[in-house]
Amino acid sequence: MKPVKLTISAFGPYAGTQVIDFTELGDRSFFLIHGPTGSGKTTILDAICFALYGDTSGAERKGEQMRSDHADITVPTGITFDFVLGADSFRILRYPEQERPKKRGGGVTKMAKNATLWRRTGLTGDAAEGVVLAAGWEKVTGEVEKLLGFKSSQFRQVVMLPQGEFRRLLIAETRERQAILEILFRTEFYRRIEEFLKESAKKLQAEIKQLAGQRTWVLQNAGAGSRDELEQKYKANLEQQKKVKENIKKCGTALKAAQDRLEAGKRVQEKLKEQEDAEKAVKELAQNVRIIEVKRAELTRAKLAAGLWDAANLLDARVREANTAATNLENKRVVKNKAKEAYENAAKALATEIEKEPEREAAGREVARLEDLVAKVAALAEARRVVGRFEEIVKITKRAQGKAQDSLAGIRKAIEEKTAACAAAKTIADKATTLEAAYRAAEETCRKRQTLENFRRELAAALKSYNLAEKKHRQAETRYTAAREKLADLQEQWDKGQAAILAGGLTRGEPCPVCGSLDHPNPAVAGGFLPSEADLKSCRQAVAELEEVLNRARDECGKLKAVISTAQSRVEDLEKELEEKARVEPAVLLAAAGKAKELWSQACRAQKTVSGLESGVERLKEQEKQADRLWEEYKEKYQKANTELEAARAVLRERESSVPENLRDPAALNKARQEAGQRKDILTARFEQAKKTAEEAKQALAGAEAAEKEALAGWRAAVDLREDEKLFFQKRLESAGFDSLQDYKDARRTPEEIKKTEKEIKDFDEALHAARDRQARAAGAAEGLSEPDMERLVREEAAVKADYEQLLVKEGQLHSQVEEGLRSLKMLTEIEGKLKILEDRYMLIGRLSEVANGKNKYGLTFQRFVLGALLDDVTIAATRRLKLMSRGRYHLQRTMELTRRNAAGGLDLEVFDTYTGAARNVATLSGGETFLASLSLALGLADVVQSYSGGIHLDTIFVDEGFGTLDPESLDFAMRALIDLQKGGRLVG
Repeated sequence: MKPVKLTISAFGPYAGTQVIDFTELGDRSFFLIHGPTGSGKTTILDAICFALYGDTSGAERKGEQMRSDHADITVPTGITFDFVLGADSFRILRYPEQERPKKRGGGVTKMAKNATLWRRTGLTGDAAEGVVLAAGWEKVTGEVEKLLGFKSSQFRQVVMLPQGEFRRLLIAETRERQAILEILFRTEFYRRIEEFLKESAKKLQAEIKQLAGQRTWVLQNAGAGSRDELEQKYKANLEQQKKVKENIKKCGTALKAAQDRLEAGKRVQEKLKEQEDAEKAVKELAQNVRIIEVKRAELTRAKLAAGLWDAANLLDARVREANTAATNLENKRVVKNKAKEAYENAAKALATEIEKEPEREAAGREVARLEDLVAKVAALAEARRVVGRFEEIVKITKRAQGKAQDSLAGIRKAIEEKTAACAAAKTIADKATTLEAAYRAAEETCRKRQTLENFRRELAAALKSYNLAEKKHRQAETRYTAAREKLADLQEQWDKGQAAILAGGLTRGEPCPVCGSLDHPNPAVAGGFLPSEADLKSCRQAVAELEEVLNRARDECGKLKAVISTAQSRVEDLEKELEEKARVEPAVLLAAAGKAKELWSQACRAQKTVSGLESGVERLKEQEKQADRLWEEYKEKYQKANTELEAARAVLRERESSVPENLRDPAALNKARQEAGQRKDILTARFEQAKKTAEEAKQALAGAEAAEKEALAGWRAAVDLREDEKLFFQKRLESAGFDSLQDYKDARRTPEEIKKTEKEIKDFDEALHAARDRQARAAGAAEGLSEPDMERLVREEAAVKADYEQLLVKEGQLHSQVEEGLRSLKMLTEIEGKLKILEDRYMLIGRLSEVANGKNKYGLTFQRFVLGALLDDVTIAATRRLKLMSRGRYHLQRTMELTRRNAAGGLDLEVFDTYTGAARNVATLSGGETFLASLSLALGLADVVQSYSGGIHLDTIFVDEGFGTLDPESLDFAMRALIDLQKGGRLVG
């Protein structure tokens, strides 16, 4: 990522808009941002970090806390950042949550935080925004993390190194350093391998456990503790099943013999029962012989009566015809009587209508009179419409004349008001220049007074911090001096002790291992306490630690002196500029500036108002002329309309005199005409209807009398035929042997009843014959047979059958046990085969998973092993610079030692000190040494990441750290390293 342009608005100390165009660097890729404390250097890095991630470079302040206290409330706080990533260009615009003036009315409203990210690849100039990639605070942050490959905290450890956090990457713990390296080198593939091996081993382990459980279940289900026990149980069940089958065969033979004896007894019993049932059936049928004979006699009489059915049917038809003719005659007589009554009523109604002839003639005359009034009423209605129209015209013109007069008065009043307002606005507008100068001066004074207040607070805090730091420095110097003296004493005692030890090993006549002399006239002797090498090393370590503490205290005092000096200088300068206003409270000055600004704003608004008021007065005067002309026009129209209205009213009075008052309304006339016409029509229609009804009633009476005569003749003929048929039927009864008509009716049966009786007699005869045959056959079959002892036979068969069924049940149980045992053995063999395969695989996969997931001598996971190799390359690249900066004293290297037994290892750093020949933790370096080591590590990391091209573009590095803790030579080395870095194409700031 390389920055292109940064636009800062109302952010931090920048009250207005500040544009930083990085393209002005041209081919130069090394730049320095410098200035006194509080001048806004770190704010530039804060703005970049805020635009990308929504927080500041130190992650200590939120975006809404970065709004400038000096900014005008109308200026929004926002950051626009253009940058290049590879071949693509991007732009971010981000606003924090802030207060903004309301669009309507006074006061402020809360503006929500927002952000937008555009892709601008291929675009030139600043006007076009490009294609929106993401919109919204969280969505833009997420997209930036995808593009850059860093989260905010990682970005601040690798690309942007903020104050106070410059050495975090150097002294970070293994897990924190691992998270950074994972992103930089894209090693998630190796982590996926770890997870794949772990999941595979876990899956195999679960499958093995499942199969082992299945094996246990198979043995438990079979009731065996082992495979051998299961096999023995299977063989015993098989042998017992064979014996039971032999017993079943024997018992089956005995059961068949018992069943044969039982069946023979049942057959004898059935023959004896058949003989008994046959005799019983013959007796039952013999009891019904007399009933059947009676039915035979009834059947004979019914057949004789059936021969007279034709004559009986004909007689019935003649009787029905006579009855029908009598009914018809009675109906015709009723109709004739009704027709006669209707004729008499119709004749009376016709006479009544004839008497109403004068009333019908009067109704006709009324209709003619009303028809003559139609044209007069229409003319009257037209005259009324004309009067109404002229009345409406009079009202409209009168109302328009009043409105025109009101409008003219309103315009003249507005002219007076605007003329007065214009004069007042001119008076205020003339003071705008003077008021603006007063506001600018008050604002500048307010800003300087606030800056003075900030520096005073900073100076007071720095003095307080310096006093504490100076106290710590004196204490550290005292402890360090005491420790150096103690170390010198121990060193002297240890040297003497070593000489005494060597002297104790000398032998007369043998050369000294130190000087080679054969004589030893005065060998050294130990005097008092003899320190050990461990005591000496511990003391040296304590001296080194106290020296580091002393250096840090000295560095802190130096920094604070510089801060105090700068702050004092700025305070004095500002007090001279402000003079007596330096003692005025900032709030008082701020209120005065606000009041001056409000007066100036009023004057500016008045300037804009004057021209508008003047043009408004001219427009109102023109409107006054037009309104005056309009009022005159409406006055003339009103007078003319009044004259025409009076003429129309005279015509209306003349036409009203020729029409009755109750018929002047067309609707009333139409209603009267309709009612008169309806009355005339009703009277005429009633007369015609009475004539028609009388004629129809006369014709109906004549027809009814003729129908009555015809019905009477028909009835007499039907009665004659009925009597003749009765005599003929009586003669047929006597010849058939029936005493009377009732005797005939008692004997008569329907054809279905005759057939049913014939069938009943026939079925009885056949059943009786069959029963006698059955009796004869059953007697022959049962001859010589006696009743068997069935209870004994049943008991014998049941006892043998029970024994047989018990053997079958036992054989079934044994068969199931044998089958179950065989299935269990097969399942056990199959499970043990699968288990052996899985256990062999787990021996390999499980061990690989353990090693890859850190269960090894060094506690290294596979990914951490790869990252360790990459970190070795980083430390090599970092050491090349650190050796140069430290004049060959320090080397950075990776250590495999674990700081805690349960801690992750493999990515911890230590420094090898060539002066002592020993490696030690990077935390033991002094402040200046830590700065050099941190810078070397950051530059080495950038080199290695770029060389591996892991998808991360480390094209830029920002260092927000003072170089004041370095001596001139180390500072020179550090600058050379940064210059060498920018020669590789990276931007260094």
